[in-house]
Amino acid sequence: MLYGIFSDIHANLPALEAVLRSMDSRKVEKRICLGDIVGYGVSPNECAELVKKHSDVCLLGNHDNVALRRESYSSFNIYAKAAMEWTFRNLNDSTIDYLKSLPYTAIEEHYTFVHSSPMSPADWHYVADLDGALESFSYFKTPYCFIGHTHNPVIVATNCKDPYGEIPIISEGPLYRPKKSEKVLVNAGSVGQPRDRDNRACWCLADSDCNWIEFVRVEYDIDKTQNLMRKENMPMFLVERLALGR
Repeated sequence: MLYGIFSDIHANLPALEAVLRSMDSRKVEKRICLGDIVGYGVSPNECAELVKKHSDVCLLGNHDNVALRRESYSSFNIYAKAAMEWTFRNLNDSTIDYLKSLPYTAIEEHYTFVHSSPMSPADWHYVADLDGALESFSYFKTPYCFIGHTHNPVIVATNCKDPYGEIPIISEGPLYRPKKSEKVLVNAGSVGQPRDRDNRACWCLADSDCNWIEFVRVEYDIDKTQNLMRKENMPMFLVERLALGR
């Protein structure tokens, strides 16, 4: 089965629409959203509606949880706080109900899905370095785990038969075909706010039958998203970073 795994939309409607079109063109059979539908951008309700309509599974992200006022946003930077204040004022009842329905984790075939870390999904740990990735391997039982949260696409694989052997780390490139002996952690990157200095929307294509994984980058109308944000007086830092991919 062809899986389309995507994460961290952050209310960027043009980016989400471009990714969904890309998934259609690649004949994706099952769509998995890893969360953070809202936050930063200004189209949370429209994005939630599209995700609800087109996703087979959707998980809860930390920005989604804060938008529900289930936890504080005291750890957010000033720009994320400003965007969340706007989100509080603009979420409609349908979006709120949908976010409330989302789970923290899901398992499909040989895949585990979680927004942040499999170690403790509700605590929103960042898997931001190799040590964090290696620690995560102990917390999922399937051969593969897909995460988001850091907005950086990367694959880390470990040999189950030789845990002290070479550790492949793959950012972007051709298809990655894991060996049967490998356990694999995949960060699917970000649809709406990439931070790896590539401003194109990012999603992950995975074939569970032929056993390969590919990052897919998609051009979208960044100017349109920026203009929408400017009209709502979003912080210029959030507006400008989209073009920089950081």
